[in-house]
Amino acid sequence: MIEERICKPLNLNKQQTEKVTAAFNEFFVEMEKLVDKSTNPPTRPDKAKVDALGKIRDEKVKLLIPAALFPKYLELEMAGRPKGPENDGNRQNK
Repeated sequence: MIEERICKPLNLNKQQTEKVTAAFNEFFVEMEKLVDKSTNPPTRPDKAKVDALGKIRDEKVKLLIPAALFPKYLELEMAGRPKGPENDGNRQNK
């Protein structure tokens, strides 16, 4: 998924693709830990915590790709987010 939506459009090489994919996998693992599965349906994690994890992931990616590609990365990452009331397409402070 990450390879198709982000890495290929950015024309990343194999090593960059592996490292960017790893950064996203770490993000998803940490996100899963934030979901409260004791409720039905599971409750969403706190937005501030989600944003903090996203910022950590984005900083890792920023170090892995050429600086000129980072704005395009942010655009692709935002486009790949689930649509909902909290995601109106505006990204702040990145």
